[in-house]
Amino acid sequence: MAVPVAGEQVWYWFRELDCQRTSNGFGPNALGFQAIGEWSRLRGITLLQWQLDAIIAMDLKRREVVAQKTADKEEPEQQVSERPLTSRLFDAIFPTKRK
Repeated sequence: MAVPVAGEQVWYWFRELDCQRTSNGFGPNALGFQAIGEWSRLRGITLLQWQLDAIIAMDLKRREVVAQKTADKEEPEQQVSERPLTSRLFDAIFPTKRK
């Protein structure tokens, strides 16, 4: 993936934050301002507004991609019988209720 030179540092920071991300069992949790703030405090980094906005946007996109991949896996492949549906087959599948 080619990252513009101006965004290389922010991409590196996002990847570092992403590695520390928690999960709720259904997918990745958002990074959140607390996690980003604690990370920047530990690293001694003061983020500019555009850098914070970029990290939040990358976080949102990351979670969208993961959610889509999960949804694609869960979608069962529909199988259609090649056998023609006759009245006899229909009756075998959906028997009438008789007393």
